Amino acid sequence: MLQYATTATTLLFVILLTATACNSHTAQRHAHKPIAEIGRGRILRITDQMLATGGSDTVRFGRLHSGEIAVMHLWIANETERPLVISDYLRSCGCTTLEFDNQPILSGEAKPVTLTFDSRGERGWQLKTVDILSTESPCSLRLFVEADVE
Repeated sequence: MLQYATTATTLLFVILLTATACNSHTAQRHAHKPIAEIGRGRILRITDQMLATGGSDTVRFGRLHSGEIAVMHLWIANETERPLVISDYLRSCGCTTLEFDNQPILSGEAKPVTLTFDSRGERGWQLKTVDILSTESPCSLRLFVEADVE
């Protein structure tokens, strides 16, 4: 009986250790990073000028099949002198979503966001907009979301 208790305790320890390691990896993946340490991925740079006048960028999903849900991981990089907080987003269509947390991005740092395009019910060339809003500016960063749906 003692052997089974020891085996069960060891198994429970391994499961807890694995779960802790997975949670640690997830936290690291979503942590803020200095801009210089971003190795891969699309970077959307927020500057003082963009906060003052607004700005835009284009995100291209390429060719999709109707019904396909495409996901793109982006980085929001704060190139201003003050912390930046993403407060909300506005979209031209319910087929686009932006996942983010509203924790401040310090100057010189970047944080990941996830942009999703759901092509269900869409056909042909699509151009949607997503306006990213911050608490520091009345102007937004407008993302033009482009896809060609077959």
